[in-house]
Amino acid sequence: MNQAVVFRFGILLGLVSILSMLLAYMIDLTWMVSGWNSLISIALVFAAMLMACIEDRKGFVGGYSYGRAVVQALMTGLVGSLLGVVFTGVLYNVVDPNLHERVKEIMVIKMEESFESFGMSEEDSAKAMESFEKRSFKQDFRALGSAFLLSGLMNTFFALIVGLFVRRKEDPFGSNPTETLPS
Repeated sequence: MNQAVVFRFGILLGLVSILSMLLAYMIDLTWMVSGWNSLISIALVFAAMLMACIEDRKGFVGGYSYGRAVVQALMTGLVGSLLGVVFTGVLYNVVDPNLHERVKEIMVIKMEESFESFGMSEEDSAKAMESFEKRSFKQDFRALGSAFLLSGLMNTFFALIVGLFVRRKEDPFGSNPTETLPS
């Protein structure tokens, strides 16, 4: 694992995630719970992982193993996730302690719209909404820890996929397979 590359791209991923969350917070809170926001975040994670692995792979003359690629990608994602989770904690607990209530209100509206579009009966919709409204959206230490663990699982899955694309088999006619280019 190339720690300098991991931290460079992990911090870049974290900062871009923080910037997008901050923009969503300042411009329109509905963007924070949007499906498009999630898709863009996933694309950013994949891009950071790919760039970190490609940068690391440049230093190898021979092959670039799948295992090394997975570890490089995973660690990059974890650094970015850690920064994002810490910022989420600061945003929800220091900057705007009532943010969780406003996000919950937006989620309730979106869920009601979804239930209507799916054609759910009013009775089923009411039961689902009752269950949902009991849920807490506070971002305490436990919620942030859970978010980081879930992020770690997703990063592992993404790293396994990225590793498939950036690995490079050794040239059987090359010289030393562990040889690296001089820095």
